[in-house]
Amino acid sequence: MRLIFMPGKLLWCGLSALILCMSACRRQDIEPDPVGEPVSFNGPDKTVEQLLEKSSHTLFYAAWKRSGISEALKRKGINAVTVLAPADKALQAGGWTMDRINNATVADLDSLVRYYTSSGRIEQTSLALRPGNYALKTLLLSASIPNFDESNPYQYYMYAGRHNDSLYVNGKGVNKWGLAMEATNGTIYPIEQLIPKPETDMLTWLQADGRFTFYLEAMRISDSLYTDASWWDLQRQNLPLLSAMPMTGGSFTVFAPTNNAFIKSGFTSVEDIRQYAMRALPIGEPYSDENGYYVYPVSPMDSILLPHRMDQTGGNGPISPDRKPLPLLFFNNDMTDNKMLSGMMIWLGNIGQGPNVYVRIEFSNSNGQAAIRRLHSTHTPIPLAEKNIMLLNGLIHVVDEGLLVP
Repeated sequence: MRLIFMPGKLLWCGLSALILCMSACRRQDIEPDPVGEPVSFNGPDKTVEQLLEKSSHTLFYAAWKRSGISEALKRKGINAVTVLAPADKALQAGGWTMDRINNATVADLDSLVRYYTSSGRIEQTSLALRPGNYALKTLLLSASIPNFDESNPYQYYMYAGRHNDSLYVNGKGVNKWGLAMEATNGTIYPIEQLIPKPETDMLTWLQADGRFTFYLEAMRISDSLYTDASWWDLQRQNLPLLSAMPMTGGSFTVFAPTNNAFIKSGFTSVEDIRQYAMRALPIGEPYSDENGYYVYPVSPMDSILLPHRMDQTGGNGPISPDRKPLPLLFFNNDMTDNKMLSGMMIWLGNIGQGPNVYVRIEFSNSNGQAAIRRLHSTHTPIPLAEKNIMLLNGLIHVVDEGLLVP
């Protein structure tokens, strides 16, 4: 039998099959009818600016509007923010009246609002789950701080968290917990007091206080020994890291011992400190240990004092594995609430470079106040004489009852 090819008939059959298929797959044939009642949307329906406008934060909202920050956020592509919104009475106590806001320059208002605003949304439920504080990278940069400029501006941070039934910022209670307002593009935390900006670095602060002459001299003596051993290598130096400079990287915590702390640990004079620091001369050269890590020998005095500043030395502060500055600030509520800080690894070692770095401090909670001692030590924990001194390049707690000896 011979087959006869008929193009027109074949085309007609194909179109018929396609139409039949389309008619069999109509939308109403594959979607079931809705079941139950419609579910209402209970999420936020107002923006940060709209919530501020309807809130009692009249002064902060006025500053927000006049600063033009909403437009700036759009230009930068920042779609969500976390705002610490000062109450009217807090702004008034800081001199920010409505008259001043109405007559202030846009630049001044921009700085004010940016200091209390950080990019990214940190919801209240997320903040409640975190023990201690969360580092908020604010939108405020400054090129006017010494050693910083337009190419390397200073970056301001805030540190917020829940402690008991309060919201804490930079280690201080600023409001009751549970008052946050969720917006479509961020979270607003009302606060009852202004947060002071840090104005000086750790070295300048220590030098201005006569209680720390032993501590400063102990670091200077050790630095001179390292310079004698290898003048070109700054890795073991103490004092440079305490100055706020762009190249020093992240900020860290110092448990600064007073002269009295040295005396209580047996160092009654600067000469005692010098003699102890020189007990193991000469200071050895760096070497590779049995695990392949590059090790820098330190002076006997530094073997005691390094845990007081989280073993940070040299020209670089703490950095993350991807080489970005890493803030390591432990406020009082961090030390009382976060049980993972004692002995925590803060730097993963690399073969051919430095070994792992740990927090060689054990933190304890004494009636809501932090106390510290050297990790694995059996000495009585030392209370903090002063707490939460926020500075440009870190945080200082004052220790008066002794050194962190092994």
